[in-house]
Order: sequence, then structure tokens, then C-alpha cells
Amino acid sequence: MIPFSLNLVGSSLQLTLTGEVTIEHVGALVEKLKDTLRPDQTLEVDAAKLTRLDAAALQVFLSAAQFASDTTLSASSPAWTDAFARYASSDPFRTV
Repeated sequence: MIPFSLNLVGSSLQLTLTGEVTIEHVGALVEKLKDTLRPDQTLEVDAAKLTRLDAAALQVFLSAAQFASDTTLSASSPAWTDAFARYASSDPFRTV
């Protein structure tokens, strides 16, 4: 099962994460983001149902945050905040 879904809503690309997002999913996630995310879009992440995020997946989100015009976090989870804390990186996604 793919633990993410992407939906384009106006100028916002909504990314919903569920379960574990790990290195085994990074290839598919990168391809989907490359095909869908544009520099003039906001990337909105819903991580409410995320249970695990590893360093490989975290790198994808950090890269996407640099590419998108804005980044928001509509819902967080302990897995999201723990991943940023564990890898000593500040979270570029502003909470809405």
C-alpha cells in the first residue's frame, strides 16, 4: 500500500500521509511530487495519520519545501515532530 496521496486543490497540492513513510516509498513519492508539484504552488501536508517517518522520506519533504512557493502543515502527528527533532532539523512547514 502506498502511504500517501496527492490532490490538487486550486494552487495548493495537498499531500496526505498515512502509516509509515520510509525509504521503500521514497522513489514513488519523489516521482509523484516531480510530476505534480510546481514552484508556484503551496505544498500542504496532512500528517495526522502518520506513524513513522524515516530520514530518507524526511529529505524528500525538506527538498519539496525548498521547491514549493509555500509549505503548510494542516495536521501533525508525533511521528512528524519526532522525525524533525531526531534528525536535528527545523520544520519548514508552518502550521495552519
